[in-house]
Amino acid sequence: MTPPVSGKLSESLRHSIETAPQQPFDFILRVQAADDETQARLEAAGLTVRNRLTLVPQFIVTGPGHAILALLDEEWLVGVEADGPVHTW
Repeated sequence: MTPPVSGKLSESLRHSIETAPQQPFDFILRVQAADDETQARLEAAGLTVRNRLTLVPQFIVTGPGHAILALLDEEWLVGVEADGPVHTW
C-alpha cells in the first residue's frame, strides 16, 4: 500500500486505524462536494453514510478504518476526523 497523502488524517487517528483496520469507526469526512456522486463513492468503499452536510461539505460516516485509508489519496477527500460526543460546560 502506498502511503496516503499527509495532512488529511492526524497521526493519532492513523495509528488507531492501523492498529485495528477492521474495527468500525465513526468519522467526519470533509469533502469538496457533499453530493450524490461522492456519497456513492463512500458507500462503494464500504462506509455507511449517517448524515450529509452541505453548508460545509461533509459526510458523517461509520465503517472500517481500512476503508478510510483506501480513500486518502482521493482528491475530493479534504480531511478526516474522528466523530465523537460533544460536551459543553
